[in-house]
Amino acid sequence: MPTVVVSKRDPASVLIGEYLIEKYFRKTEKAFGNYHVFEYENADLIIIDSEHIYADWLGERYPSDLYIVASRHSAESGIPCLTVHTTGNWGDALYGGKSRTLSYAPAQHMLSALKYLERRKPEGFSVSYEVTHHGPTLDAPVMFVEVGSSPEQWENEEAVAVVAEAIVASLKPESAEVAVGFGGGHYAPRFTRFALKKNVAFGHIIPKYAFNSVDEEMVRQAVEKTVPEPRYYAVHGDAGNLTEIIQRVAEEYGLERVR
Repeated sequence: MPTVVVSKRDPASVLIGEYLIEKYFRKTEKAFGNYHVFEYENADLIIIDSEHIYADWLGERYPSDLYIVASRHSAESGIPCLTVHTTGNWGDALYGGKSRTLSYAPAQHMLSALKYLERRKPEGFSVSYEVTHHGPTLDAPVMFVEVGSSPEQWENEEAVAVVAEAIVASLKPESAEVAVGFGGGHYAPRFTRFALKKNVAFGHIIPKYAFNSVDEEMVRQAVEKTVPEPRYYAVHGDAGNLTEIIQRVAEEYGLERVR
């Protein structure tokens, strides 16, 4: 059963949760922590008091086969954006999760959210994947759906509603082949365009800025923890020190390169 996670520490998350509860989820007699559990079709919605990126305890305290986290996105640029990504750390765990450990990436659910965001984005907002980053690190599929990049956007009613509706859309996986991405920048523009135009669902994406932290074991994690099992891989730019490793792992797992 999927679980939508709302954090009281995140103002955008709170507003997204309020929209979901008003429009879709209904209060149950069950409780989790200090709050009721809410239900919609086959999904639960839970509210937590802690910051979601540090909620590595979720898997133990509220087991689920998919966690969809409603979240703000923060960036110094302040550019209005709507984003989707999975979690994990290519190096040290600076913002939650475990060092050099990935969660499972629910590629087809992420693509469902990405497509909805692209169709319904408010004027002036960009839509993209983000690469795999921050916590929590869970032994289950995890995805964040975010609105950003500043308090102005976190409180934008239209943007909040679009993110909430994208979360509902993501409860159903998109029918698409699955890929792992290597290279590019944090907002993965090439992989975003490819996903939307070619109907390919990306799971884990390793950005170029993380290449120096990544070894063969991490590349294997990216493949093994993308679900469903990927068929493709894509490389943006020069993979540098990872070129031979990517080729070797791709051959081992039978992945076909797409361009």
